[in-house]
Amino acid sequence: MPPRPFIRLVPLALLALVACAVPRTLPAPSQGALPEVERLARFEVGFELPERTRHPDDVSIEARFTAPSGQVVTVGGFAVAGGGFRVRFTPRETGEYRYVIQADGGSGPREVSSGGFRVRPSDRRGFVRRGTGSAHQLAWEDGGPFIPLGENRFNVYDPTWNYNQLPAPEYVAYMASHGMNTLRVFIFTDCEREEPQPGPQPGCLEPQVGRFDPEVAAQYDAILEAAEKHGIYVILTLFAVGFTPGETWKSWEDNPYSTARGGPAETPLDFFERPDIRALAERKLRYVLDRYGYSPHLLAVDLLNEPEWDGNNGEEFWVPWGEHMAEVWHAADPYGHLVTLGSVGLHWNEDGDERPWYSSPRNDILQWHLYGKEYYEVHALAAEFSRKVAESWGYGKPVLCGEFGYGGDDPQTYDHTHVGIWSAIFSGAGVLAHSAPPFTADSDVMMTPGRGQHFRVLSDFLSRLSWSPPLHPQLAPLATPEGTRAWVLGRSGYWALWVLGAETGYGSPVRDATVRMGVPSGKYRVSWWNDVTGEQLATEELTARQGGLVLRLPGFVRHVAGVVEALPAVP
Repeated sequence: MPPRPFIRLVPLALLALVACAVPRTLPAPSQGALPEVERLARFEVGFELPERTRHPDDVSIEARFTAPSGQVVTVGGFAVAGGGFRVRFTPRETGEYRYVIQADGGSGPREVSSGGFRVRPSDRRGFVRRGTGSAHQLAWEDGGPFIPLGENRFNVYDPTWNYNQLPAPEYVAYMASHGMNTLRVFIFTDCEREEPQPGPQPGCLEPQVGRFDPEVAAQYDAILEAAEKHGIYVILTLFAVGFTPGETWKSWEDNPYSTARGGPAETPLDFFERPDIRALAERKLRYVLDRYGYSPHLLAVDLLNEPEWDGNNGEEFWVPWGEHMAEVWHAADPYGHLVTLGSVGLHWNEDGDERPWYSSPRNDILQWHLYGKEYYEVHALAAEFSRKVAESWGYGKPVLCGEFGYGGDDPQTYDHTHVGIWSAIFSGAGVLAHSAPPFTADSDVMMTPGRGQHFRVLSDFLSRLSWSPPLHPQLAPLATPEGTRAWVLGRSGYWALWVLGAETGYGSPVRDATVRMGVPSGKYRVSWWNDVTGEQLATEELTARQGGLVLRLPGFVRHVAGVVEALPAVP
């Protein structure tokens, strides 16, 4: 937003006070009473500027909230469909807050609202941060670990792409019913759709530079509000799809920053390199922050989607752009949201590579994607997940596979999806499976209930584990029969295992499999689960002597999960 000026409300322009977690209108307070909200819930103020002479998106708004501790937090505001403006704020302290809002509709800054509200305690978990107990883990403010598990359902606002053509809020609820907690969404930059018929591209928030579509913005509101209701955390990809000259679906010519659409940039390279164009793009960041930054369920902002694939844009150009935009976001964001960027990964480089971005302090989540015929076979997929996480681990950050998938996934077993999410999590990364109608065999498959059930079982298994202190990937233990592989997340005295059967004979029942754990002498409880159905298969107590512990697995098909925990020594 431009510098923040102000104009007086006419006496009949009354404030609308709203306080909500999933937005709800507060009843009018009794005389002298202050409205109340829960800690970490949304407080919202609406107002009008009847004397405005500027375009609504050029109105400057500055709201200053003073916490009970005396800390002052400044946020912006935004225009809404039908006229009027809003300011959203999330309080992080209990007690009484005061606020003053100024706006400039064209005649200079004026105070347009002031007041107060009370904040009562709540059990909300708060914003997701990088964990304090582990550089590789995300955590809620209350300290609990957050492991991203969900979907890259990139245009969830377009129901024609969703399973059963569910509207976006219902799709978010559908995700939650399958144990997912994370949704990655694209804010489209290609603003014209050619198929199935020409028209505006769903999800295009900024059809012209600096002009934001309030109806599209309201669709993102609805997604976040559903996410707050159902426990889903949203990654918004701010500049997604629209940097490929001469293309249809990801057309540079349909990008509002392109001269072909009346913008200032002749080429994508201009967009990434010219300081004046970067300054224009910063307005989009600030609009997203002013409108959606209030929400603890905004997990992260993802600056750019796959620049190597979309336009073959080289790392030499987009990495400095990403660092700059991340710095702008971090400087403006009072809530401390995480920043990431969805590059393809080190296996696809156009000009240099993204290691400078991986190591940048401005990059909070190290993200890459995984597709390709080399990984259609599940053992190759699992091995590549392990390799890529290990490749990323040394940068000391949480790791996220923001997209993976295979359009040929067997609809009877969804084993590609299953092996992908289990091997990624047990290698130490969060993971989002791509879902879409079957347009591209390399990636697109719908999130049917049968596919979603694999997320439900994994989510339930992870919820049983003890995560404090954090669990980290361990060296793979020896396993039999030959070709069997075990992944381990663990710490001293506690280990979770996921075992993948050998490629030879894969899909047939496996009996007499073993895993050899190098653990101290003592007694251990060992439990096993069917990782497809969630059924507990067996539990027993074993004694480890010199040489470790040999685990004899119950019979399984394809894969199985277990937990090994040390028992207290008996005096």
